Amino acid sequence: MQGKKILVVDDDPSVGLLISAVLKKYNYIVTTLYHGEEVLVFLKDNKPDLILLDLRMPGIDGYALCKRIREVPDTRDIPIVILSGVSEVEARVNTIELGADDFITKPFDVRELRARINRILKRKSADTALNPLTRLPGSPAIEEEVLRRVAEEIPFAFCYVDADNFKAYNDVYGYAKGDDVIKSIARLLAEKTKALAGQDYFVGHVGGDDFVYLAAPDAAEAAAKAITEEFDRIIPGFYSEADRDRGYITTMDRKNQTRDFPLMTLTVAIVAPRTQRHYAKIVESAAELKRYAKDLGDRKGSIFVKDRRI
Repeated sequence: MQGKKILVVDDDPSVGLLISAVLKKYNYIVTTLYHGEEVLVFLKDNKPDLILLDLRMPGIDGYALCKRIREVPDTRDIPIVILSGVSEVEARVNTIELGADDFITKPFDVRELRARINRILKRKSADTALNPLTRLPGSPAIEEEVLRRVAEEIPFAFCYVDADNFKAYNDVYGYAKGDDVIKSIARLLAEKTKALAGQDYFVGHVGGDDFVYLAAPDAAEAAAKAITEEFDRIIPGFYSEADRDRGYITTMDRKNQTRDFPLMTLTVAIVAPRTQRHYAKIVESAAELKRYAKDLGDRKGSIFVKDRRI
């Protein structure tokens, strides 16, 4: 677990110094903050692998901070370990209900602290709910998030994102280069949806070159525009100069016929369900719309299409 980034949040400087000294001996990268407001600012541009959080702090206390961290899409998957002098059962129950992963009472044994941190980080690393390549939530989490929004009657758009001609690229350039493209798409989706939808977004990785993002209906279309434009700008850089100049690569298709494949593009199908409450139907509508968009004969570059019928 060397090199993992740990954020320690405690208004007592001596506790922060102690934990920092212990964890740095084992090559953890430790950042120490003392106020909840500092943490919220820090997390806008940084994502630690784990947060050690005190409950009793001035301003935003540990309870409120834990809740805020779990509400923001960028940080909701960061493991949180509560370090507190409060030993009552109610405090433990409350923090776990707010989303904390563990609770350690002060004073604590540093060996136990390190062992618990290692256990949680290993569990997160092996989390089968996350795609192993992009570390984005997979199909079960996507369905759970859609059903949550349906149940809470939150207006949203379900956006299916697919890379066109990705298999041909993989065949010519190899799986390592293909993985680089997939990770770039994941970063692009997260960056643009976050910028245009604020906290009301979710990005998931179905598998392969298929992704989903959720956002408010008005933000979803703006995000699709930004995503497709930026993808078309960066994707030529994944090809050789000769292939960029030609505008295509040549390889075998699924029928073992030699074909020319244009440079990759993205297809984004946006479905904004108003009355439909069944997840499978929402996915089916998005898949149909995606197939329609992929078959458009006059398209140039990445596109997005929207269906408001359901």
